[in-house]
Amino acid sequence: MKTVLITGVSTGIGRALAEFFLEQGHTVIGSVRDPQSVDLIKLKYGARFILWKCDFLNLIEIDSIHTLLKENKIIQIDVLVNNAGMVSSAPFQFQNFLEIQNTMNTNVLAVMRMTQVMISYLIPTQGRIINISSISGLNGTPFLAAYCASKHAIEGFSESLRREMNLYGIKVSVIGPGSIKTPIWSKGFETIRTKYDKTPYHESFNRFIDFAKFEEENALSTSVVVENVVHAAFSKRPKIRYAPVPRKWTSIYLPRLLPKFIVDSMTCKALDLTIKKN
Repeated sequence: MKTVLITGVSTGIGRALAEFFLEQGHTVIGSVRDPQSVDLIKLKYGARFILWKCDFLNLIEIDSIHTLLKENKIIQIDVLVNNAGMVSSAPFQFQNFLEIQNTMNTNVLAVMRMTQVMISYLIPTQGRIINISSISGLNGTPFLAAYCASKHAIEGFSESLRREMNLYGIKVSVIGPGSIKTPIWSKGFETIRTKYDKTPYHESFNRFIDFAKFEEENALSTSVVVENVVHAAFSKRPKIRYAPVPRKWTSIYLPRLLPKFIVDSMTCKALDLTIKKN
């Protein structure tokens, strides 16, 4: 049985991962901001689920993991899954900069600090590091500039880290999901539909929200991501990058094949981001 540390297990992908590993008999250390959000998991799995209260907006809190591991007599970790993250959506010109800063802190700096802190625990087991990225780590979607920037950063970080960790036999994999059925949709997109109505992006942002609703309706199950993470965690030859993405042809392959100016033109036309004639 393995010891798996997963950040962000309150909902969505993180929760699905925590429940899967616990069902298989592994010990799971799961980070949450609100302990009550995982009361049922704690009740069901008892001591095999170790709750870690940590807000990744406060990077200093990450170092509390040392105390938690010591209290639970854990001296090594087999798998680290950097899953915790947030999405912020807005026309970049009008986006609150604190929101941008929080996105980068949570999605990038917290992942880097978490990984740095955990390496010494992973060395004895030649463990695995699995970073949850996104299709947005490959593409650039209007109104998701901060989120896309954060996931591009995770892709680059993972690329460098993978080569450094080869010294210890630690494998590093990236999971880059497309649209997945998680509460992330209900947390944000529709509630901000009218937020930028008084800006030049009124029509474009409304189209973007409609696009987000379409993605929600056609999203994949979290089980697809779980399968990829399990393979990355336990396979003798894990992939460098996994892409559980619906409609891969239009999401991944076509944008790579076409010249960027054509992709730009298609995207801008679809979202009405074209120069307006007086």
